[in-house]
Amino acid sequence: MIDALGRKLDCLLDHYTIVCIFLALVIMTWIGVGTVPVASMLGVLLCVIGIAQASAQADLGILLPLVVYNLAGMASSFAWYGNITDGYGAMHSVFPVLYLLMACLDSKEQFLLKRICIAWSGMVSLAGIAQFACQALLQGSARRLGGLLGNPNAMGIFLVMGWFALHCCQEGQKGQEPGRRYYLPYIEPLLLVALALTLSMGSFLAMAVGILAVIAGKRYGFFHPGEPAPSRECFRYACRLLAKASLGIGTGMLLYLAAARTDMPAACLPLLCYVFALVLCWPKFGRFLEALPSMAAAISFIGVFVAVAIVLVRPSSVATFTERLEMMENGLYYLVQSPLLGVGPYRWRYLNLADSDKYFNTWHIHNALLHVGVEFGWIAMGMLLWVIARAFRKKTQPWAKAGLVAFCFHNMIDTSFFYMGITSLALLVFGAPGEKGEKVGALALRAIFFAFALLFVFHLLYYVRHVV
Repeated sequence: MIDALGRKLDCLLDHYTIVCIFLALVIMTWIGVGTVPVASMLGVLLCVIGIAQASAQADLGILLPLVVYNLAGMASSFAWYGNITDGYGAMHSVFPVLYLLMACLDSKEQFLLKRICIAWSGMVSLAGIAQFACQALLQGSARRLGGLLGNPNAMGIFLVMGWFALHCCQEGQKGQEPGRRYYLPYIEPLLLVALALTLSMGSFLAMAVGILAVIAGKRYGFFHPGEPAPSRECFRYACRLLAKASLGIGTGMLLYLAAARTDMPAACLPLLCYVFALVLCWPKFGRFLEALPSMAAAISFIGVFVAVAIVLVRPSSVATFTERLEMMENGLYYLVQSPLLGVGPYRWRYLNLADSDKYFNTWHIHNALLHVGVEFGWIAMGMLLWVIARAFRKKTQPWAKAGLVAFCFHNMIDTSFFYMGITSLALLVFGAPGEKGEKVGALALRAIFFAFALLFVFHLLYYVRHVV
């Protein structure tokens, strides 16, 4: 037993970079939009790990725009506050460091990191389901699931990213022995059930758009190498996907209704047992759908009723969507007020409070790209657009690009980009730094990490001196 434990510890030491990246993801999942001291200390830790690396294979077409985006954010902070720490530039500097550190891993290590990230998303979903059940049983009522991220909409898109990453990983492991991917199928129902408990309409829409991208890509050759697939094959593939999604999300909806919309919250206990059974039987369910395409089509049709049920449970979602359109209209007015440096970090909320338009009582315009343009300026917004375009030009797996489609769509109607754990998860599972990457030598790599470390230390010292 001691020898086995020693071997596992040796394995962890061999992959210490992966362990540190994973721990960083865990921390960023907890801190939401982030704080300067936590982000700075985390950045210093990642830079110390990076200085020890020998080389990296990084796509400079993504790394450099991310750096320029942060510089533009800090320039906006300096223009309005007289310092470079008060703003998202200080916290989001973790993103290029995380991306470059991931680029130091070889292809096998990157794939291992992706599987670990999927396992973490499964743990987040499991913890969320347990939290929801405890809330229903102990408090006698339950609310929309916010989970570890603290917000239902953020929790929802985090789970959607995990779901797309899971399918991306499964596609990448086809042909390997089952033992190498034995745990992946059991995570999917947990992600779907927890997603249903969030009742996040934006996340459901983002997932639907991503699925549509996968199916359309398979049929017409988008994102897929080789010849386009026949219509019959695409239809069966779509039915299998929708059947799984319908069963998982439908089960989560029943669990929510039993806990939150009845006078007997304990009625959710049998459904929790059913969720446990669903997890155990999920691989068999997948084989059942492949063997009987007609049943897959029939079960996928149930998804229509699941969608109707979601809308009926959250009738306010239509009004919420209308309000977001009004918010974007307000943001377009401020977009042209200061194109170079923006109106300043955190300042749109106060400007909205003082103008004659409707006051939305939120810190972010529910269109992340528009919000970046309003508060940080057009340069920062342009850099993010460049990163998105560059990512879609990569020859990555179809499910990876579909996940990016879902992430980008969600950010057009919400603010998930500003949640550090969500954006970090997207970078880690869909980033593919080796594709179109260039080698960065040891000297240049250490100089970059050292410069970022100094920047993080400066932010930390400034925060301690002027805030604490």
